[in-house]
Amino acid sequence: MISNAKPVLLSGEQMDAILSIQRQERSASPLGVAPSLNAIARALVKKGLEAMAQEKSSGSADVQV
Repeated sequence: MISNAKPVLLSGEQMDAILSIQRQERSASPLGVAPSLNAIARALVKKGLEAMAQEKSSGSADVQV
C-alpha cells in the first residue's frame, strides 16, 4: 500500500482546539487515554469533507472553505 499522506500546517488556534479535544477525550476515558493529535485531525477533516459533500449534493453552492 502506497501512502499519500502529507503534512499539514495548522494555526496555533487550530492546534489549541485539537489539544482541547484530546484533553476532553482523556478526561472521559476511564483509563485516561486519548486519541493522538493526528487521529483527531484526520477525524475532523473527514467530518468537514463529508459535510461539504452533503451540502453540495443538497444543492447548496455557498460552501465556505
